[in-house]
Amino acid sequence: MKVTRTKTMKRLMLRALPPVLIVLLIGSGGLAMDRGELAKVLKTIPPNGPFWKYGNVVMRAKSRKAGMAPVVFAHWSHRSRYTCRVCHQELGFSMRQGDTGITRREYLAGKYCGACHNGTIAFSVKEGPRQNCKKCHMENTKDLEKQFATFSDNLPMSTFGNGIDWAYALREGSVKPANMLNNAGDAFDFPEKLRKPLKLGTSSPRSDVSFSHEEHFAELDCSSCHPDIFNIKQKSTASFTMDANIYGSFCGACHMLVAFPMNDCKRCHRSMSNSADY
Repeated sequence: MKVTRTKTMKRLMLRALPPVLIVLLIGSGGLAMDRGELAKVLKTIPPNGPFWKYGNVVMRAKSRKAGMAPVVFAHWSHRSRYTCRVCHQELGFSMRQGDTGITRREYLAGKYCGACHNGTIAFSVKEGPRQNCKKCHMENTKDLEKQFATFSDNLPMSTFGNGIDWAYALREGSVKPANMLNNAGDAFDFPEKLRKPLKLGTSSPRSDVSFSHEEHFAELDCSSCHPDIFNIKQKSTASFTMDANIYGSFCGACHMLVAFPMNDCKRCHRSMSNSADY
């Protein structure tokens, strides 16, 4: 009998405990997200929420004013085609939700979404007989769920996030995202001295962190993290703690919203012996 991806993922989810919840008891002073915002995020992190929903950005404010359904932006459908740097560096989207403030006038002029959604690279957002408003302004998400099931079926699985191991998929070639939109300019070479993983000590000797600049550089630029998220000046990460990450600072800027979530402990804390090996 064939075991489907969905059944396999459900079995894995039953084994996945959310240790991130324990960390919430530590404290909340001066962090990026308030508890209400964090609660919304936690509801979308498997095993609490569906895989297709993790990483989706729902934009309601301007859509509501225009009398339209909210825009649902699915990171998973875009990151298989382009690396993070294309949107967040080349096209100028902020790494933080709500900071960019895009307008219809801007993307009709070819900026932001309009750089691709021009009728050539992707479907057009312009008015006309082939207008595709409902592809973004979704009154319901049933079709999006079906698309995700088909899309993820042959990709390497993960227990957390949206159930896809993106780093492994990139390494093995399951996804081959373009690193530039227009192939303009020279690609920045990865510094040889950063190839060795960075070892970060923690308060527990069993849970040291192994950070790979190379894996992150495969989809991002140095400027994606430095200096806005990680200031590289000496002692600038004195407040780098697990609870700061949980509330969306430092690693949490991505690893609570789009990249694999912070409750996937062993992805970073490889030597943890008190956690199941997924």
